Amino acid sequence: MTQPNPKSDSGMQSTDYTLEPDTLVWWTTPILNRQLPDSQAINKELKEIVLSRAATKITAKKSDDSGWNSDDDFLTWDGPAIAQLQAWIVAAFQDVTKVTASGQVYGGKIMLKAWANLSRRGDYSLVRTHPSSVWSGVYCIDAGDPPTTDRPNSGMIELLDPRAGAEMTVVPGQPFGRAKLIQPQAGQITVFPSWLKHTVHPYWGEGDRIMIVFNIGIASIP
Repeated sequence: MTQPNPKSDSGMQSTDYTLEPDTLVWWTTPILNRQLPDSQAINKELKEIVLSRAATKITAKKSDDSGWNSDDDFLTWDGPAIAQLQAWIVAAFQDVTKVTASGQVYGGKIMLKAWANLSRRGDYSLVRTHPSSVWSGVYCIDAGDPPTTDRPNSGMIELLDPRAGAEMTVVPGQPFGRAKLIQPQAGQITVFPSWLKHTVHPYWGEGDRIMIVFNIGIASIP
């Protein structure tokens, strides 16, 4: 699968820079956006698990989401694919924490919750943050149908500029106040600070769009 060009696809600007090949700094905010290799078999198993559960369980109540959502105990469900997903999430957490903490490694206890989101045509998520967490993120099992020319933001994840009032400043290049868009791809994990406002644009594809959403908290700083 061709990797996206960060400069052309993510709107890299003069105020942005790269900490690591897959860790970008936007508005001095760390965003890990990583494509995991050889994830096809894991995604196939995860997709079967989510679709099976969605066919027999009603959606969990989440006021700012449409589509089907599981409870936030997804990582406790049985299966080697779920164990592998948890390992990927923990590794991403450790990596983004280390690179943003001048090489320090967090060795304490983490609190990890995750839920499955199944989106079909017209489903979306409203702007939100994730209180009581440190890092939040999504893992893409199946991105569904790609955006089209008439629906260019279909299913896109949008991260909002956290700098209060930044949109009031107009300068050449407009580097302030602009949102960042991420187009999910199967096998992609994205991690960002839980306080960063974000949303998901309505998905207009015909196929299933399946994501795992997760929150990470830490018990204490050693």
